[in-house]
Amino acid sequence: MYLYLQLLCIFAIVPNVILLYLNRKKIHLKTLCVALFILFLVAVLWDQLSVRMGLWSFSQHELVGFLFGLPIEEYLFFLLVPLMSINIYLLIDRILTGDKKKKGNTNE
Repeated sequence: MYLYLQLLCIFAIVPNVILLYLNRKKIHLKTLCVALFILFLVAVLWDQLSVRMGLWSFSQHELVGFLFGLPIEEYLFFLLVPLMSINIYLLIDRILTGDKKKKGNTNE
């Protein structure tokens, strides 16, 4: 029953919601949207080409449906995975720069 969608919910949507909350002060919405849009376009083109060339295919049984030859879940994947990468980067950056600021303040 829609395994791809279930996996996206567990491993992409839930972590992204948590990470977005943790990074809420550091996210620039306009920049994030532009980055996600560019990555989305590249991923869709790449996937369309690969499916049409027969490099990979998708099982009809575990998917919600198709849109322009790709599973709907695949479009979600193209948005959620880059978003998670950006969120993880921002969280690590905040942790590392936060430690540097704390160390800098103790030396003064």
